[in-house]
Amino acid sequence: MMAALEAKQSSASVLVACKAKTGNSGATLMAGSNFAAVLPDAEEKGDRISLHVEDTLAAGAYLNDPTLVQILARRAPQDLLLLEKWGVPFLKKEGRFDLRRPPGHRNLRTVFTINPGYPMTIRGKSITAPLLRRLQEEKIPILDGVSIVKLFVRDGSVAGALGIRRQTGERVAISCKAAIVASGGGGSMYEINTNPGDVTGDSYSLALEAGALLRDMEFVQFYPCLFLGPPRFPIYSPILSDGAVLRNKDGERFLARYEPERMEMATRDAVSQAIFRELREGRGIDGGVYLDLTAIPPDLMAFRFPDLLAQFRKLGIDIQKTWIRVAAHFFMGGIGIDGQCQTCVPGLFAAGEATGGIHGANRLSGNGLSDPLVFGRIAGCQAAEFTRRQKGSLLPEKDCVLSEGTHGEKIPRRVIEEIRKKVKHAMWEHVGIIRNGTGLQEALRDFENWRRWLEERQPDTPEAVGAYYEVRSMTIAAQAVAAAARFRQESRGAHFREDFPKQEKDWARSISIRLEGGTFQLSRMD
Repeated sequence: MMAALEAKQSSASVLVACKAKTGNSGATLMAGSNFAAVLPDAEEKGDRISLHVEDTLAAGAYLNDPTLVQILARRAPQDLLLLEKWGVPFLKKEGRFDLRRPPGHRNLRTVFTINPGYPMTIRGKSITAPLLRRLQEEKIPILDGVSIVKLFVRDGSVAGALGIRRQTGERVAISCKAAIVASGGGGSMYEINTNPGDVTGDSYSLALEAGALLRDMEFVQFYPCLFLGPPRFPIYSPILSDGAVLRNKDGERFLARYEPERMEMATRDAVSQAIFRELREGRGIDGGVYLDLTAIPPDLMAFRFPDLLAQFRKLGIDIQKTWIRVAAHFFMGGIGIDGQCQTCVPGLFAAGEATGGIHGANRLSGNGLSDPLVFGRIAGCQAAEFTRRQKGSLLPEKDCVLSEGTHGEKIPRRVIEEIRKKVKHAMWEHVGIIRNGTGLQEALRDFENWRRWLEERQPDTPEAVGAYYEVRSMTIAAQAVAAAARFRQESRGAHFREDFPKQEKDWARSISIRLEGGTFQLSRMD
């Protein structure tokens, strides 16, 4: 939405395509709704943009692209204030932003939106609803319920895209001189995750098949605070800086064993790995651990977390004994971009969780929403500028075609969904929080087999076409994650290999991935 609005401001002809419903889908909808930015209020308390940059690089184990991090930190304050101007409500006290310091930040630096009555599971509508109104005011056309399944490149530049209407299987040909991939990450490729079901790695498969490269795909963040439900929803991690602590089934504050200095203020990768070890070693219960909120003053709890209190009250749950569990949450890796959000394919731009390079090996709380805010605007502006310079005719609709399966067999929706479940299970079991070479190799073999099997066949009904391409996309994206995880023979940030448990100097570089002739090509980046 940020990209579309900025492109429109630059007088471009803009179309938004969303496989679900714009403003009511994607990871933002379920986000904790906190943004990291060095606002004037924070500067008065001693924070600086340079410190935001340093914290982001340190959390990312210095695999971040420094140029992108500088852009993020420098532009986030002004872009956040623009969001407020557009109607996104932020929590304030006596007219000033309520600044917080989540784990990994050294200063008070993140701000939350006010949740105007939405359920906890979709509190991100405090962000998406005002932006959707802006889209509608600008009369930007929207194609809801349309999955983009292929990008077309002609004469070395983007020329169009092909979409599938999810309900009918009807094909929608789109001719364009530039395309922005902003369809998020791939959390729903995992059996346990904090993402809505439509976040299935489409960004990565689209970019790979168009000839773009991915980077840092082995780095997947697992969220340390997920209420087990029902309903299942994430609990904002900044609550750990307000006094909440984690305890195992014996009541032990177990992070003292893993992170004795930082404790709950350790970064998400460290906390998630500690929880996973407690569960694996039998010190959890019912798949979770305790989140102990008793040390948080009641008035502070009521001011900062009223919707959380209301949700637990509605469920009749004692907030002093709340079980949580780690879950797949955010992809640090993604499409490689430069400071103008341009990929290595002319005319193909990308923004948000679809991209890699900004967060490195681990993401800080609040940077996940500041990222699409900042780079969405840049992508929209740069894509509009590219179309003004680009010569040549648009792609004829007759050229927007897909290859058909070679086997001739038609497969029912039921079989497609079975493969989806297998992909999600394999990702959780073998490409999850703690990995090893044997499990990764097994997962790679399975993903390759499932992808080839699907590509040789076609769905048996028009209604199954959308699911077919979505699951095929999942197998490609899953294979990219597993391949990068197997290639990196060390542990760094959110990537932990129990067969290579140490961080090694020789691996202090990002890994790039390309898809050439159906085969993944991996290399270390300079």
